[in-house]
Amino acid sequence: MAKVVKVGTWGGNAGNAFDTGRVDRFTKVKIYHGDVIYGLEITFVVGGKTQPPVVIGDKKRASKEISLDEDEHFTSITGYFKPMLGTEVFITQLTLTTDDNRNVSAGKETGSPFSLALEEGGHIVGFCGLVGQPIVAVEAIAVYCSLADS
Repeated sequence: MAKVVKVGTWGGNAGNAFDTGRVDRFTKVKIYHGDVIYGLEITFVVGGKTQPPVVIGDKKRASKEISLDEDEHFTSITGYFKPMLGTEVFITQLTLTTDDNRNVSAGKETGSPFSLALEEGGHIVGFCGLVGQPIVAVEAIAVYCSLADS
């Protein structure tokens, strides 16, 4: 069994926590965006069963999505975050790239960048972070990573 580690958190330190836990694989991710990343809708498989989509944040504004093949995994996450509205910090841009070199990218590249690219054989197996209140948008994000056997 591969070792799983949490990497991040990128963004702010306020809001309500979200956590998908470890998943077997992702089947679809939709990113809702505008000036910030308002929300994520994530569909995944656990124990061989496709779970109902998990909605993180708000399903508003424009959206971009990617559907993954059965043997395809996310291998990198990049993005930007910045303070807005005083002390609130929001994720402003998010890109998830797969081992098939496909990606879903949404938002505006403004603020401080963050980036994680996993070595061959490693992949992202979960998401966690914070969603702001009363402005519902993603304030922080982190990932669970399955590392390649060394």
